[in-house]
Amino acid sequence: MKSLFTAEKIKELHKNGETSVEISPQSTIITPEARDVAKKLGLKIIDVAAGIEPRKSSGSLAGSRPDNLQSIKEAVRAKLPAGHQDSALLDQLIEKALKELQHQDEAGPSCEREKAPNGVVLVRGSSVKPGKFDGAGGKPIGLTDVIGSADNSSIAAGYMQWENCSFPWTLNYDEIDVVLDGELHITCGNKTHVGKPGDVFFIPKGASIEFGSPGKVRFVYVTYPADWSAQ
Repeated sequence: MKSLFTAEKIKELHKNGETSVEISPQSTIITPEARDVAKKLGLKIIDVAAGIEPRKSSGSLAGSRPDNLQSIKEAVRAKLPAGHQDSALLDQLIEKALKELQHQDEAGPSCEREKAPNGVVLVRGSSVKPGKFDGAGGKPIGLTDVIGSADNSSIAAGYMQWENCSFPWTLNYDEIDVVLDGELHITCGNKTHVGKPGDVFFIPKGASIEFGSPGKVRFVYVTYPADWSAQ
């Protein structure tokens, strides 16, 4: 399964002092939002050629810690003074920290993807786990990019979902939304258009609207160009 690079991981790398990160398009998905954040923070993304294993960044959330729990414990003990090595307490604290880190990793957006040699990509919709959309003013909006420029695509696609909330948005790109579950409300001026499962919205570039829903909603979006968050 491919690993996923999100905007949050890019921010964490920058926070840890990293100035670049190497990724392989064959084994890594990097969201358009992540590329945009990297550009703004000055963190260089290096696409390595197929067959070359990317070097692990010291600040990376993926691959920065050893898989062997005993190795971790020995490394921590080596950093502690001789009089501060309560073995049982140390083991307990390390295991707790690793569980919290694993939970943080699992909390981010993810999906199962299959990619054919000719570039065809299959995303398993039932596997999509949403991340947090930072552009909604702190509201609990879930978003997961699943297709983007990393797939050599000129368009992007992803999933959004939320429950009983709304937020304004101005599009600097063209967007198509296909409602999967619930109702998607799009307000233009004084009129609200209601989309139900199977319905399709087209929102042209430059439109100022309000996304919303009185209950749960889940839909697929398709945008042009692919790097919609950089527009």
